[in-house]
Amino acid sequence: MEQRAGSYRLRYIELLFIVSIVTIFAFATYQRNFIWQDDLTLWKDCLIKSSQKYRTLINTGVAHLDEKNYERAFEEFKEALKLNPFGENAYLNIGRIYEEKGRINDAIDQYQHAYKIAPNSIDPMHFTGNAYAKNGQLDMAIFYYKKALALRPDSPLLLVSLGSVLHKKGLIDRALYRFKKALEIAPDMAQAYYNLGVINDEKELSEEAIHYYRKALNIKPDYPEALSNLGIIYGRMGLLEQAIEYFERSLWI
Repeated sequence: MEQRAGSYRLRYIELLFIVSIVTIFAFATYQRNFIWQDDLTLWKDCLIKSSQKYRTLINTGVAHLDEKNYERAFEEFKEALKLNPFGENAYLNIGRIYEEKGRINDAIDQYQHAYKIAPNSIDPMHFTGNAYAKNGQLDMAIFYYKKALALRPDSPLLLVSLGSVLHKKGLIDRALYRFKKALEIAPDMAQAYYNLGVINDEKELSEEAIHYYRKALNIKPDYPEALSNLGIIYGRMGLLEQAIEYFERSLWI
């Protein structure tokens, strides 16, 4: 009888233990759900609880960067580099901060650091190309885009970036080829349709331009440049109601 009573007590203790564990986890889950109100608070919470891991610092910095809090983002990326001096993403994101501030040469320096660390990664080459394009150094931009495309020829983003620079240089047929190739790979790429619209617009092929701008807007309804360009075309055509409609839509974004 005593043995049976002891067995019951043991089971009761085990049951209490299991209930306690479940309660603790339920409370922790509730608390975590309460804390994670947005990306920034999520990664701040992880930062406190993960002994300043590199990835957490990067993600916290990116959250600050997305909110245009550049100083805080810069601090997070610098801390990440203390943990991992060969952190490609830290250099890339510091470069993004400099680029946002108009410090293009400083941005390129950071992208080059990332490129030396990861010479077979397309992001440092793509970012470097973008920075050179923004700086008006189109031949350098083309050089880096082509290097990246040699590694990943099926990247629609790279194809559109290269096409945009070729368009600026007046190499229209080469630009058209890149935009159309990008759409073969990614048929839902609004920027490629928009760029095709711009080229046709410049050729004064209004119907074709309208077609491509509308294609872009079907994918991305809040595309302000496509909306305003449609407004301009309709204005030139004397269709003032349509022109006003598209101008108003672009202004509300």
